[in-house]
Parts: sequence; structure tokens; C-alpha cells
Amino acid sequence: MNIGSYFRLEGVLVAGAVSLYVQARNGALWEIGLLKNVGHFLQTNVIVEGIRTGAEAIAVNWIEACEPIRRTLIPPTM
Repeated sequence: MNIGSYFRLEGVLVAGAVSLYVQARNGALWEIGLLKNVGHFLQTNVIVEGIRTGAEAIAVNWIEACEPIRRTLIPPTM
């Protein structure tokens, strides 16, 4: 994805010293800046959408809590 493109990311919302971050499944920390009224989302799984502004930075347009995608550990039976 190129800088300036619309981007969607799922991960855990965490607070840093000067910004908020979304920690993706692969461990990458994506900076999302300071957002108002999202304190209740801290340490929960969220989806964020916005414009990619840097290597691992997003200008957020939308954020919402979500259930994490669960992987199937037991193969389906026939």
C-alpha cells in the first residue's frame, strides 16, 4: 500500500508516551495519533480506517471495537 492510499487495519489499541498505536497481529505498531473519546477502546481489538501517512502511520477517519478473527484449530469434519 502506498502513502496516501486508503487503509484498513485490525489490531489492539495501545497508548504510547505521546500517541496512540494499533498493534497488528504481526507485531507492527501503527501510529494513529491522538484521538478524543477512545479511551474505552484501550487494550481491546479495534478496526481503524484512514489515509496512510507514513511507513507505519495512519490518519484515522473511523475506529470501532471488534471481535478478533479466530483461527480454526480443529479441521472441519466431513
